[in-house]
Amino acid sequence: MGVIAPVKPTGGAIGIATVVAFAGAAACTQFLSLNMPFGGKLPDTVTNPEWAKATAEKMKSWEREGAGPITLNPIKGGK
Repeated sequence: MGVIAPVKPTGGAIGIATVVAFAGAAACTQFLSLNMPFGGKLPDTVTNPEWAKATAEKMKSWEREGAGPITLNPIKGGK
């Protein structure tokens, strides 16, 4: 077997390695989420558009909790 020469960690080599790592992670994520190799199915909260609509309405109907408006320049004073 031959010996592989080490690669110097230059900016280009680091950039290429980063892109390859992200591409591999994206490929694995797509395979696992689309093919469901370990079985199971997507929950209704993902596949049912009515559920998403009801959740959005619920979030809009909740009262806002918190302090009054933020003063951008507290030295100058409020309004």
